[in-house]
Amino acid sequence: MKTTVILLRHAQSEGNLKRIYVGHSELPLSPLGLEQAKKCAEYIAGGGVPKPDVILSSDLLRAMQTALPTALALGLPILPDPTLREIYSGKWEGVHFDDIARLYPECFRIWREDPANSRPGEGESMRELYVRIGDAFDRIVATYPGKTVLAVTHATPIRCLHCRAAFGTVERMGDCEWFPNASFTILESEDGVLCETRGGFAGHLSGDLLFEE
Repeated sequence: MKTTVILLRHAQSEGNLKRIYVGHSELPLSPLGLEQAKKCAEYIAGGGVPKPDVILSSDLLRAMQTALPTALALGLPILPDPTLREIYSGKWEGVHFDDIARLYPECFRIWREDPANSRPGEGESMRELYVRIGDAFDRIVATYPGKTVLAVTHATPIRCLHCRAAFGTVERMGDCEWFPNASFTILESEDGVLCETRGGFAGHLSGDLLFEE
């Protein structure tokens, strides 16, 4: 039985716009992000991706705000799930990227060059996130067999699941790209086999609506 999980990276937040490392901190969507969220809803409602039976979302504000237009368009509730949160970044929370590079140069270098072995801001490690989000994905598949689930989450969890689908190991995280805000990544799980059918798709965003951090 095939279960489809549509991963939607939250739209542009104020943190993305200001180049602040947000992690578990709360910042809302930017005005552009609110427009991106509407475009995502239009794309989903118009059949651009398989129609979701369920909407799950990280409980952080920027993800919930991204999910809201789709929930309204489809008449589905948003089920908040804290296991879909972004990586917790400890001392980096709320700090500008330029300041992170200056204040924590070695930690920042590892995060950029060897992400599998990184622990941003002495917070959650990439390996810990890989396990957390992998367990969350497996639970979604077990809970909604044969269904299509929209899961609104964040850049690093999506990168981890993309890595899992492509390589099956966190060790290859450095070979995985970042996907843009408000992009879709579609994973299918059938009989224990994981397949990515779309990665970081942002074709529904045009011109100024596309923001790549």
